[in-house]
Amino acid sequence: MQKPLMTPEEARRDHEEMLRFMAKRFAMGLGLGLVCAALVFLLDIGTLGTRVARTDNPIIPIFLIAVPMGLTFGAIVLCIAIWVLPYEAKYAKERGEGREPF
Repeated sequence: MQKPLMTPEEARRDHEEMLRFMAKRFAMGLGLGLVCAALVFLLDIGTLGTRVARTDNPIIPIFLIAVPMGLTFGAIVLCIAIWVLPYEAKYAKERGEGREPF
């Protein structure tokens, strides 16, 4: 498929749309990861909730589990979003077929 040439303004707008698309997906994955980390503590999986409840400073273990889990989930959701990026749909619209790209 031959994509049409874009003006610099159209290319900038296109890049902003793609970055916004990817940022939203990363934020969704980050939120999902933090929810899963919270559930690990609340459901006391592996007795982590009990151990954190008995510690003097619970912020450090919560931080060391929740942040990497959130970042990992965010990266996974972002990779999936890039993998299925509907970029071809943008040009299909000009030909009268397809769906909205973002």
